[in-house]
Amino acid sequence: MVVTVAVMMMAALLMALSGAALAQDRGGADVCVSDEGELLVDIGASNCFSDPTSEAVAVNDSFALASFDSEAVAINDSNADASFDSGATSVNSSGSFAVEGSEAVAVNDSHYADASFDSEAVLVAGGSNESYVQATSDSVAVAVNDSFALADDHCAATALNGEVERCP
Repeated sequence: MVVTVAVMMMAALLMALSGAALAQDRGGADVCVSDEGELLVDIGASNCFSDPTSEAVAVNDSFALASFDSEAVAINDSNADASFDSGATSVNSSGSFAVEGSEAVAVNDSHYADASFDSEAVLVAGGSNESYVQATSDSVAVAVNDSFALADDHCAATALNGEVERCP
């Protein structure tokens, strides 16, 4: 699971950087890049902020916030918030939040991936405001296709195709 989350975060970052390059070439950009507290690119409606230890990228009407050794990437009407050695990635009308050594990924109308305290949360193809994934206290939660997963206290939960899963 750790490798999958890392691969998804790298893919999202590459998409963001590619989108930034394409937008600049066409002259109609909506890109924000903040690296180590310095705003490098700020064109259009997207917003991003990072502290001196973090990086944040937002593309196409998105918002990214990173602090305390973290990375946040938000693409296509998405929000990503990461702090305290964490990573958050959101793509296509999605939202993610990661804190305290965690990773959160939300893709394709996914609201909301929430990871805290050395955990991983992945939400793909949420499809509704009722889709949600939360992992806390060294846990892993994954939800795919309009599902809900909640994992806490060294546990793992996976929900697929409209399922609701909780652990413990």
